[in-house]
Amino acid sequence: MSVVAALSEWLIHTNRRLNGSWSQRYEHSVPVSDLMPVEADGTTGTCVHFLPSEALRSEWALTESDVARWSEQWPDLTTRLDDRRDGRSRSCP
Repeated sequence: MSVVAALSEWLIHTNRRLNGSWSQRYEHSVPVSDLMPVEADGTTGTCVHFLPSEALRSEWALTESDVARWSEQWPDLTTRLDDRRDGRSRSCP
């Protein structure tokens, strides 16, 4: 997550655990919020939303096949590319 945060204008990291869940916002890799409690929904896992820096957005467009290829070495890792350039807001599952 640290590398993604460093290469992003902003990043929101949500961590869901059985004994407590939280979220924190970063801007240019620096935390800008405290750990904020997240209401339990019965799930566990980590969700990261981020906006790549403008330089990265203009140079390269990430595809779902890129994400699948890079993460195939970790069978327990689930990845999903959620392209929000259409402006629609979505939350972590």
